[in-house]
Parts: sequence; C-alpha cells; structure tokens
Amino acid sequence: MKGGITSGIVYPRAVLELSKEYRFRSIGGTSAGAIAAAVTAAAELRRQRDGSNAGFEIIGRLPSWMGECVDGRSRLVRLFEPTGPAGPLFDAALAYVEAKGSRTLAVLRAVVLGFPRLGGLAAAIGFLLTTLVAIATVVLWSESRALALALLLVIVVLLVVTIVTAVIASIIDALRFTARILPEQGFGICSGMKLAEWLADEIDRAAGVTGSKPVTFADLRAADIHLEVMTTNLTLGRPHRLPLESRHYSFDPEEMRRLFPERIVQWMVDHAGEPRKTKREAATLYKLPADELPVVVAARMSLSFPILLSAVPLWAVDYGKRGEHEPERCWFSDGGITSNFPVHFFDSPIPRWPTFAINLAPRTTRYHTAESRTYMPSNNVGGILEWWEPFHTLAGFLTAIVNTMQNWRDNMLLRLPGQRDRIAHVMLAPEEGGLNLSMDAATIEDVAERGAEAGRMLRGRFDWRNHKWVRYLSFMSALEDALERWERAFDEELVAGTAPLPSYRISVEQRASVRKTSLAFLEHVRQNFGSRTFRELAKRPRPMPAIRAMPRE
Repeated sequence: MKGGITSGIVYPRAVLELSKEYRFRSIGGTSAGAIAAAVTAAAELRRQRDGSNAGFEIIGRLPSWMGECVDGRSRLVRLFEPTGPAGPLFDAALAYVEAKGSRTLAVLRAVVLGFPRLGGLAAAIGFLLTTLVAIATVVLWSESRALALALLLVIVVLLVVTIVTAVIASIIDALRFTARILPEQGFGICSGMKLAEWLADEIDRAAGVTGSKPVTFADLRAADIHLEVMTTNLTLGRPHRLPLESRHYSFDPEEMRRLFPERIVQWMVDHAGEPRKTKREAATLYKLPADELPVVVAARMSLSFPILLSAVPLWAVDYGKRGEHEPERCWFSDGGITSNFPVHFFDSPIPRWPTFAINLAPRTTRYHTAESRTYMPSNNVGGILEWWEPFHTLAGFLTAIVNTMQNWRDNMLLRLPGQRDRIAHVMLAPEEGGLNLSMDAATIEDVAERGAEAGRMLRGRFDWRNHKWVRYLSFMSALEDALERWERAFDEELVAGTAPLPSYRISVEQRASVRKTSLAFLEHVRQNFGSRTFRELAKRPRPMPAIRAMPRE
C-alpha cells in the first residue's frame, strides 16, 4: 500500500472488500500505507485466532470516524497535534492546504499573525515614521502645498515599505524559529504522540486484544502473518524494512516516551535485555526488540512525514569512524522518501498466491475526466504506457526532480509485466488526500468509497491463472538472459583448480562438491538455455525485466 498521508483513507474499505474473498498472509506498505497494513495485519490476526471478521468491520468504519467533526475540525486533523511552541508553524501549514484563494497570501497572513514580534516591531517603527511625516504634512499644508503634497507621497511610500518590511520581518522570525525549534523536536512540527496513541489502540481493537500488552510481530508470525513496512534512515541515506533483521539498533526510553504511549515504551524496555550507558549524552540505551517489537512502532517509523511529524531516533555505533566508538543517533523518517510504493514486497519469480497493490495516482486532465475514480488494466497490455507530467516553469522543474528521485523505481515497476495486472489505481484530485488534513466528511467518504471500488475491482477482475502465466514467461526470459551472461563469465578454474582460495575458504570435500555442482549446472545451462527459447517468442510480456543482485533493504 502506497504512502500519501491522508490518502491512506483509501485503504480501509479496499481491505474490507478484499477480506471477503482472501486471507491476508503478507501485508506491506509505506507511510500511510504502513498504518493501513498494520491495522490489516491486526484484523487478520483476530480472524486467525477466533474466526471473527470484527476487525475488518472496524477497519471499514475508520473513514466515517475520521470525518466526524469535533470542535470545528475533523478527527483526522486532530490526530496531528503540534508540539509545544510549534503551533504557529502548524497553523501556517494548515493555511496552505486550506486556502480557498491564493495560498501565498494565506500563508503570509498565518506567518504574520503567528510570528508578530519582529514584524510588529518593524510595523511600529514604520507607523511612527509615517505619523511624524503626517504631522509635518498637516503643519506645512497651509504654508507650502507643493511640499505637503510631496510629503503625502512619502506617507504612501512609507506605508507600503512598512507593510512589506513587517511581512519580511515576520518571515525571518518564522525561519529563525523553525531552524531552532525543529531540531529540538526531532525535526517535526508534531511529535505524532496523538497519532501513535490512536493507532496503538486501533491495532489492539482490530486484533481483539485488551490490556496493556501491544500486538507484536511475534504475535503475527505465530499466526503465519507477515507484515513489512518501509522506513528511511536519513543518517545512513538508505531505506530499511521493518521489522529489522538484526539487533544493530538501540533506543533511548526517554526519547521514545515523547513519541509513543507509556505502555508501548515499557513493553520495549521489558523485552530489550540489559541496558547500556552512553558516555556522550549520558543516555540509557536498550536494544530494539526484534520479534517482540510492537507493530505500532514500525508503523509510526514508516509514517514520519518530514517536517510535519518528528523523525524517530535510534542509536547505533559507527565502527568505521576514527577514535572512540560510542553509540550515536540515527534519524528514521518517512519510508516514502526512498520507496513510496513497495510493490516488490513479498515477491517471488513465480508466486504461489496473489499479491495485490493499490496505487494512489493524481487525477489530471491529461488522462482523466472529472468523473475518473479508479483504474485497473483489463488485458495484458493495459497499463503499459507511461504517465507524463509535463512542466514549463522552474517550480515544475524542481518538483519533477524531487518526484523522480523519490519515485523512479516505483514508476518502473508499475509497467512491469506481472505487476500491471495486480495494481488498482485510485485517482485523487489535488484537494484530496496528501497533505489535505482538513478534508470535510463528504470528501473523506468519497475518497474511502474509491478504495472500496478498487477492492471490488481487484476481486472481480484479477485473473490468477493468467497472472501466473505472464509471470512465468517474463521470468524465464530474464532467466535465460542472466544464465547466458553467467555462462560467459563463469571461471571453471576457480572451482576446479588446486590453488588456495582467496577467501571464504572451504574444506577439500566441500570444494569437490562445489566443483561437481557447478560443472553440472554449467553443462545444464549450455545444453538447455542456449537456444534463447523464451527471449525469441514472438509474443511475450514486455518490457523485459532484469535479474540483478541487490541488497535487501
């Protein structure tokens, strides 16, 4: 499930529709998709334990709950609560997404009202000068009309300069405040505590769990449910899948208590082993649990939209640095920074069961009408064309750079055979989903219903037998190409020779076994894969995939 902040409203009813026909064995997502994946896994856990579909019914009601208005704002907005003094920044962000007219003017107004100190000082000085000039104009009016008229012009100029200066001063004040306060708050306007509290309770409700024990990855694995979500380690500059496969990272309970409910942090402490003190910041660190990691922690680490929500700090040792090796913070932010649509999760060359994906796509006049809601390919060539996003301005150029850096891999996978036919696209207008925290109940309901349509589309249109056939042809074409290149590069002397091996040394018996297996495989490749059977088929899936060695995130 793709990331998209409030666009995640699409997923609950899509999940509800799919639950009527399928069991969820593997669930994955990024950002808002990670939240939906976590609650879906919890609902499936409940179904596996007692056969109840109550968890999925709870999920299906989430959009209506989020659209309810409380004290003038929807519950959705209230899940994002600014931390401490960051309220004016949050108001400025809301002014941008809620603006009915010019967004620039709306943001400037919010900045001037939210940061009045320097702006007010500049305005006071400007109005004082204007007042003095106005007094001089009145005094000189009877003596020299020409000079008085010149002073009137000066008054107008002073008023304009005062307003502009006050606005610029407020902007400078806001930028200085932002640069100071955000690092203190984990680089986020909102800590995400309210969101984490709600999500932790929602996961428990969907799973039918009561008490202080949270739903963990160990609970899911015991029911043969595999949940994976994506997060981004900004310190290392790369993505991570959660749960982590190693226990390389540690956490500081005091830092976690600013982001998660006490019961979640206490569970982590109780299942982390012996603590470790750090010399640098006198923090007490505990190893991050693996199987016993609460699901809510992984989901929140994936949904850490930059600036809006605080990043999550974990600690690790940089053994490559010179000098003393002490734990340092690694900042984990939104998974969508590196992989916003992890459609590659749970994949195998030829799958044993269906894996579906829901893509959130912009509704543009280039491809869609105002009534366009959802799309799913209806044949093998459907979805093969690329979606263009032309630009003609500098802002469009810069936006395209950011979008390409973030989504290039996802966009390539969207067109791959064996991927296209399992992806349902939900079309969203600019005022729907994304950062539109203040969507009204009707909009939320409409977006959620599009998710239900996508779920019904996947249930009714997906052809499992054809999907496997397409995947088979596509994989075998890539395999032929990979084996041909392997055969050309294979060094027979490496396994057949008697010279000492350069590394990863093995016994004489193991080396003989490796030699026998390698030569047998080489002969099999030469006899059976030299004809390019699959790559020369007149009709085969396109574009051609490639088999590459890549590290697991």
